[in-house]
Amino acid sequence: MNWQSYFVLGLTLAMLFALVSGRVRHDAIGLLLMVALVAAGIIGYDEAVEGLGNKAILTIGGLFVVGEGLTRTGAVEFVARFLMRVTGGSARRTIFLTALVAGVISSVLNDTAVVLVFIPLLLELSRSSGVPASHLLMPLSFASLLGGMNTLIGTSTNILVSGTAEKLGQAPIGMFEMTPLALVLFLVGVAYMTWAAPILLPRRESLTAALGASSAREYLTELVIGRSSPLVGRALPNVIGSVRATLIFYVRGENVVWGPFDGHVLKPGDVLMLKGSVDEIAALESELQLKHAAGQRSQQKDMSFFELAISPHSPLVGRRAEELQLWRDFGAVTVAIMRAGQHVKERLSKMHLRAGDLLLVMADEEAESRLESSNDFYLVTGAHKSVKLRHRGRRALIVAGLVVLFFALTSLVKMPWLPQPFVAVLGALLMITTGCVTPRRVYRTIDWPILLFIAGTLALGRAMESTGAAATIAERIVGALAGHGEAAILSGFVLLCLVLNTLIAHSAVAVLLTPIAVRTAETMALAEGLAPDSPEAASFLRACILAIAFGGSLCFATPVGHQVNLMVMGPGGYRYADFVRLGLPLSLLAWVIISFGLPILSGI
Repeated sequence: MNWQSYFVLGLTLAMLFALVSGRVRHDAIGLLLMVALVAAGIIGYDEAVEGLGNKAILTIGGLFVVGEGLTRTGAVEFVARFLMRVTGGSARRTIFLTALVAGVISSVLNDTAVVLVFIPLLLELSRSSGVPASHLLMPLSFASLLGGMNTLIGTSTNILVSGTAEKLGQAPIGMFEMTPLALVLFLVGVAYMTWAAPILLPRRESLTAALGASSAREYLTELVIGRSSPLVGRALPNVIGSVRATLIFYVRGENVVWGPFDGHVLKPGDVLMLKGSVDEIAALESELQLKHAAGQRSQQKDMSFFELAISPHSPLVGRRAEELQLWRDFGAVTVAIMRAGQHVKERLSKMHLRAGDLLLVMADEEAESRLESSNDFYLVTGAHKSVKLRHRGRRALIVAGLVVLFFALTSLVKMPWLPQPFVAVLGALLMITTGCVTPRRVYRTIDWPILLFIAGTLALGRAMESTGAAATIAERIVGALAGHGEAAILSGFVLLCLVLNTLIAHSAVAVLLTPIAVRTAETMALAEGLAPDSPEAASFLRACILAIAFGGSLCFATPVGHQVNLMVMGPGGYRYADFVRLGLPLSLLAWVIISFGLPILSGI
C-alpha cells in the first residue's frame, strides 16, 4: 500500500467517525470528501464531481418526486385507511396487516414516503383501539425496509449498489433479481414481528398521549419572568400555592434550581419550567405576564397542539432549541420536547436537537400548513389532513404504475433509448405535468443533503478502487475466509454490512463496500485459478454484489442506520434499547436466511 491508500483509508475512518458522532451534516461530509480527495491529488476534479451525475442519484431523485405525488394526492393513504378499518383493534392483527401492506407498497415506493403516511394513521388507530403506538410503529419501519428489498426501486440501497456495480463494469441489478430470496425474508420477518413485537416492546405512547390522554392534558413548558410580572419579588412557595400549574424547576442565570423551594424569591429573567393544562398555561401567560423562552406569547384561542419530528437530514440537527426560530419563520411556539420516550430534564431552549426528537408545537392552521411543507420536520399528528389533491390520486397511481412497468421492462429487455434513470426522471415530470406535485414542491421533496452525501461517498469509493485500498481489503477478506468456502465470504459481507449499519447510514455502507465486494470476487477467482469470465467466477461475483444489496438494508438494530427508524423513534417513544431488543434478533435471523439462501439464489 502507498501513501494514497493510507490517506483514503484514513479519510474513510474520519467519515465513519463524523457519521457516528452525528455532529456533521451529511451534505457537508459529502462535499468535504470531494474537496479532500481533489486537494490530495488522489482523483481529479472531473472524477470527484462525476458522482453528481451518477445514474443512482438521478434515479433516487426522480423516485423521491414520484413518492411525493402518491403521498400528496392521498393515493397511499386510501390503502392505509382501508387497512385501519379491517384490523378490528387486535394488536397482532394490526401489526401483521400493517407490516404486510406497508412492505408490499415499499416494494415499489420510497420507504420514507410509506412510513410518513402511516405514522399519523397508526397513532390515530392507537388512540381509538388502545393498542400502544410503541407496538405498531417499529414493525412499520422494519416492514418498509424488508419490503424494499423485493425490487430494484424498493430502496435506495439497491439502486446505489446497482449503480456502483455498473460503474465498475458489472451488469446492473435486475428489477426482480432479488425478489425470490427477499420475499422469503419479508414473510419470515413479518411473522417474527407479529409474534415478538407485543412481547419485546414496552407499552409507550407518543408525546401527546404521554402527557395525558384526557381532555385536560398536561404539558411541560418554559416561561420567562418579565420585569413587570406580578411574580417578581414573591416567594416561590406562595407562587406554587396560588397557581394550578406544577413547577418542575427554575433557572437563574446558568444555574438550574430544583425543589424544595423554601426561601426562594423570584427575580426578573428567571425561567420557570412548568407543567399544566392548556388553560392553565394560557392563564399564566396572560394574567402573570409570562412569555415563552422563544420570546413570544401564543394566542391560545386561535392555536392548537400538534407534534413535529426532526428530520434526520435537517439543518436543525445539532442546533439548540432556542435557535429554531419557529415563531419568526412559521408563527409557531415550541411547548415541549421529548427524546427517547422521556421528557428532557434540562432547559428546553438550551438542549441540542437530534434527529428523531419530537416537538410539541402550538400554532394556528396556517402555520401548521407551512411547517408541514418544510423538509426540516415530519408532521406526526395531523399530517393526513394536509393532503389537498385527492382528486388527482388516480393520476398519481397511473404514473407510479407506468414507472414500475418501465423499470421492469428495462430490466428484462435491453432498451438503450430508455435508461432507468430516465424512467425515474420521466415519472417525476409526469407527476408535475399532471398536477400531482407542484414544481416548487419538487425542490422541497428531494433530499438534497443525502444526494450530496452519496456523491461524496461515490468519489471516495472511486478513490478506494484507484489507489488499491479496495484490493488490499479484498485480499485480506479472501485470506481470512477463503478456506471456509465462497458461502463464508458472502455471509461475512452480509455480517459486515449489518455491523456497519448499526453505526452509520446505509447509503455509505452500500457505496463503500460494493467496490470491495467486486474486487474480492475477482481476487477469489484468481486464487482458485478461474478465468474472470468463467460461469463460476461470474456467479460468485454476482452473489457478492447481491450480498451488499441485501446486507445494506439490514438496518434494524439501531435507529441510526436508516432514516425511517429515526422517523418512528419520537412518535413511538422508543429508546435505543428498544431497537436492540426487537431489531437485533431480526437482523441475525435475516443474516442466517441470506447466508443460506444467497448461494442457492446465485447457483454457487
